[in-house]
Amino acid sequence: MTSFMSRAGLLACALLCAPILSACLGGDSATGSASTARTSPNETRPNVFEPSNFAPLPAAGTANAELQATRERILGPNAMDPEQVKFWWVGVSSFIVSMKGHLFLMDAWEIVGVHANYVPIGREELAAIQPEAIFIGHGHFDHAADAGYVAGLSNALLVAGSNVCDIARERAASEGIPNTFPCLNLGDQTTPGAGSTRAIQIWEDVEPVHVVQHTHSAAEPTDLLSGGMPLVYIPDVLTYPTYLNTSLAEALRFVGTLRDDGGVGQPAGGTWAYHFRAGDFAWFWHNSTGMMKAGNAESEAVANALVNLPECVDVQLNAIVGFGLVTSAYRDALAYVALTKPKVALPNHHDAWTPGIGGGASAYENSWLEAVGKLPNPPEVDYLRDPVDYMKPRSYNINDPRWAGGC
Repeated sequence: MTSFMSRAGLLACALLCAPILSACLGGDSATGSASTARTSPNETRPNVFEPSNFAPLPAAGTANAELQATRERILGPNAMDPEQVKFWWVGVSSFIVSMKGHLFLMDAWEIVGVHANYVPIGREELAAIQPEAIFIGHGHFDHAADAGYVAGLSNALLVAGSNVCDIARERAASEGIPNTFPCLNLGDQTTPGAGSTRAIQIWEDVEPVHVVQHTHSAAEPTDLLSGGMPLVYIPDVLTYPTYLNTSLAEALRFVGTLRDDGGVGQPAGGTWAYHFRAGDFAWFWHNSTGMMKAGNAESEAVANALVNLPECVDVQLNAIVGFGLVTSAYRDALAYVALTKPKVALPNHHDAWTPGIGGGASAYENSWLEAVGKLPNPPEVDYLRDPVDYMKPRSYNINDPRWAGGC
């Protein structure tokens, strides 16, 4: 027992230090060495497409009996009801989504590192449900580390920045998984540019997805000189020993992803938000909230894009925790909500996914609800709580009159 506890303690210590070491070291790992890849007018990588030459995925069909049974076992009955848009939260900003007969993922990472088995399902189940596509918000490990694994086993279309496709393919190959899955190359950190919005026809039978390039969260020290204040909260620390990870293989896998796509800095592959529509129902997802500071050109470009989304936002799946909390509290996260004016908001990226940074939903709940309540047009907040809301579906009828009333 003593030997086990000693080994577990050392492992936990190493994992706790790993993100800090990654931040200090900077740069990309070997796996992330493709971060200099740029969007080119004519993509030459095999099975990699640009929005201009991408042929939409087929209309929704009927899954075979085995796949239907697998999806029902993991997601529950009626998971693919075409009259409903359903979301299953699987940690950080990752969601399984069912919409108009299609099943896909927003981000792809199994929470594993200091702790394990915190979420009821892992990357094996994400691959088993055979998603048709994986939409990546940016390529940091906590959003995309398992994209290659899932896409390799399901042949899902990976929608992401240019280098994120390369990283995912390299990681799949390193695990002996097929790595020829298709990629839709959105661009990189500077291309097409913060504030740009593009309509991309992902499926033949679904309205185009509007892809907004924005920026990753950032701590801006000058905010503290102009009245900004850090958010003070008490992080959840009991989760980690309760779900302590003692698997050396998983720990090494985790450490190997820490410097993906720029480590903790601005992602080399860009930061992307996605706006979907199904019938009268529209929803918007983003896994980070960039700096929203008056007088900053990028901030103003992103704000303009959010205000001018081509459709209403009925439900927003919004990241609320980022590096900006250190210097400007909820300023940036609140701006994304205020600008898009959702009817319903589902906060995320606030769970206990890594010590300190991931404080756990309970650490932010009261302060976030109070802050949102002060907005001019506050949304209804469906506050997701870890771990009880993992894999608990949120369902929205696309024909509900609530969505037909306009913005």
